[in-house]
Amino acid sequence: MENILKHYFKNSDDIRIKPITSGWINSTFELDNQGKKYILQKINTNVFLRPEIISSNINLISTHLKTKNYPRSIIEIVPDLHQNLLVIENGETWRLSSYISNSICFEKVESAEQAYEAAKTISEFHANLIDINIDEIEPSIDGFLDYEKRIKDFNSALENASEEHLQETKNEVNYILDNLYQVKRYLEIDFPKRVVHADAKLSNFLFNKGKHSQAIAVIDWDTIMPGNILCDFGDMIRTYANLKAEDDPNGENAFEPTYYQAVKNGFLEHLKDELSAVEIENMDFVAYIVIYIQAVRFLSDYLNNNVYYSISYPKQNLNRTINQINLLKAITNFHDKNSVREI
Repeated sequence: MENILKHYFKNSDDIRIKPITSGWINSTFELDNQGKKYILQKINTNVFLRPEIISSNINLISTHLKTKNYPRSIIEIVPDLHQNLLVIENGETWRLSSYISNSICFEKVESAEQAYEAAKTISEFHANLIDINIDEIEPSIDGFLDYEKRIKDFNSALENASEEHLQETKNEVNYILDNLYQVKRYLEIDFPKRVVHADAKLSNFLFNKGKHSQAIAVIDWDTIMPGNILCDFGDMIRTYANLKAEDDPNGENAFEPTYYQAVKNGFLEHLKDELSAVEIENMDFVAYIVIYIQAVRFLSDYLNNNVYYSISYPKQNLNRTINQINLLKAITNFHDKNSVREI
């Protein structure tokens, strides 16, 4: 670690280093240099093949937000002593960024108020980026929001799966195939291309340490890319309105409708006058599609013998698939009962 620190600090003898273990992709550390704190990350270049795109996107976003007098805290990359945004050391890519003090993050939604606050915060984030030149924002992960590709990958996994896996997943495969027309319908809709955070889970929001219902920042901008802004809404529904752990296959009480409505209200707080009519009328539909695609990805990985997602037991990806399908069924039932747009 000393070799990394020397790129950023003339004297690193008194720097204290604390690992942050909540992230799944990058290795993250909190640095304390005599009271001045930073976030140091080793970028996972197996996932982010071109980390320079991430740095460029972050700089574009932060610069644009500053011109808007954005009221929340902003992530900023701290250059090294030679003004480089990234440091390469022993074949590893590192980045230093600003630290947002007096903050705390959560893994799971505690209340409808908190769900609303997070959704309102990303709504404000997006509203301030609505007029950015989207052509300057590059995909940080190629094909990440390419749902047509996800279906092709699923079909390939299906073709190459063992007979044992096919028998074991018959119900889940049938659900995916029976609802495949929904994705075809989605792909026919011409959504505007806007900034997408692409990982709007609750732990990517910082809350006031003294008031847990008050969000102060949207963090983890690594996955920012151009695409359908409603994918962020859908991913928030997927992770906020699901009361179960992601690999819990028990379908009882898996869905919390008050959290769903809280996220929807919060997402529209700053965007209701910015989104197009086609975006507004398809919010619920896109939420379904985002969850469906995640079920497809988990099931594809299980059929491929778990080569992408980390697992702690053999059937975890299958249980994750069942969990997502349970959520889809619960949301569909909720819409049917409440006469929301047909899914």
